[in-house]
Amino acid sequence: MSCNESRAWTFAARGLPSAVLSLTTRPIPTLPPPLPLPGDVPKPEEWLLIKVAFAGLNPGAIFQMMLVPPMVRSANCIPDMDFSGTVVDVWAPDESGSGTQARQFKKGDKVVCMLPASHTLRTGTGALAEHVRVPARYVVHKPEGSSFADAAGIMLPALTARQMVVESGAKEGDRVLVNAASGGIGTMVVQMVRNMVGKSGYVVGICSGTNVEMVKGIGADQVIDYTQHENLPQHLKTLFSDNPFDAIIDTLGHQSLYVASPSYLVPGGIYSSAGIKPPDFGVPNFLRAVVQMKLNEWWPVSPWLFGVGRKWMGVSMMNPTLEDRERVVGMLGRGEIRLIRDSVWDFENVKRAYETLGGLHARGKILVRVDLAVGDDEC
Repeated sequence: MSCNESRAWTFAARGLPSAVLSLTTRPIPTLPPPLPLPGDVPKPEEWLLIKVAFAGLNPGAIFQMMLVPPMVRSANCIPDMDFSGTVVDVWAPDESGSGTQARQFKKGDKVVCMLPASHTLRTGTGALAEHVRVPARYVVHKPEGSSFADAAGIMLPALTARQMVVESGAKEGDRVLVNAASGGIGTMVVQMVRNMVGKSGYVVGICSGTNVEMVKGIGADQVIDYTQHENLPQHLKTLFSDNPFDAIIDTLGHQSLYVASPSYLVPGGIYSSAGIKPPDFGVPNFLRAVVQMKLNEWWPVSPWLFGVGRKWMGVSMMNPTLEDRERVVGMLGRGEIRLIRDSVWDFENVKRAYETLGGLHARGKILVRVDLAVGDDEC
């Protein structure tokens, strides 16, 4: 491989990551960006070339590989959207006539990026490449004391978690139930809810027994091991019907928990969910999950109209603002949240990393070390 080339994982066909991903060599992207500019960035503005240090894997990338047809995306795509790294080149248009324009970034800056689907699908750009060319609008400075690994893993989970916490209406003194509390989003939710409800509030997490102590360690007052209960909704009813929750945040999307929620969620309480969990990544089950989500959103809440009796709110974070990105990265830098790592995989082992992620039982965040020269805790 020459000094003008770098590697990237790419896919062209639909299927599981193990079947469709290929590790390819390509020319390092250059600046200025080629014309025409992508639809999400239609006018000239600051662009960066970033040498990637770490990437964070997200289940949404598996859905994109499995479900999105080539006619609505770039013919060849690099998967995933969260990464950290170092700026190696900067370009901005000259609008002043002076030959320079004020820039947010410079060579050598350490940064974090979350690419929205509106950019990745159109351009084929993704996180799993050694060099990535991106608009500066999607990039923020990495906190000085935060590692490249933690910064790469924090963005989408923390953005989604914050949106779920806000939309749940949780406030100081509330009782909140968090389902899938040990996952990438769940660990963020537990920490944010803990900060939101304060010492007078009460946080209950649901996860497997192996993760109980970890979830308690990040802020849960009580943790329920779902593997010990064949009928989890009935167990929640038994425990909490006399003292129900003010809000429920379901970071995986279990329809059975929502249907039974009137037994343990106060009237007027919000059931905030990250969609509906399909049994697998296949197209039929995904479409059934989408239909169920829309029914939950649109069907009247009232039991008299065959509604569940509690409001369901589906939350996704597909196109956050720059301020949203800066907010959650600032939370990491101030120590308000911390990343729980499931595992760190070398760049050559991306397929195995996605296999672990696809099991939907990760303990925290799955990371990929793209630059082998960068250590796990290097800042």
